[in-house]
Amino acid sequence: MGTDVLTVGLIGCGRMGQEYAKVYNELPDTQLVAIAEVQPERRQAVGARFGVEALFAEATDLFAAVVPDIVSIVLPGKYIREAVLAAAAAAA
Repeated sequence: MGTDVLTVGLIGCGRMGQEYAKVYNELPDTQLVAIAEVQPERRQAVGARFGVEALFAEATDLFAAVVPDIVSIVLPGKYIREAVLAAAAAAA
């Protein structure tokens, strides 16, 4: 594998989002650098658990601050559209 580390942004820190964070934390070529989670207590807890300081309530706020190499959107279906559109706009 190469020495380049891919940065990761995680949108949604429910049960599945935390599983994604765990996997990214264990992979040698990825670094979780930003989290967007609407629930403040969960956002703080997951950030502390995985050593992420860039914490945001909304995906648009995350992308205003950082544009990661990889974005994982782990939200209930009715909230995915807005996060995907924010990710696409950030990549443009």
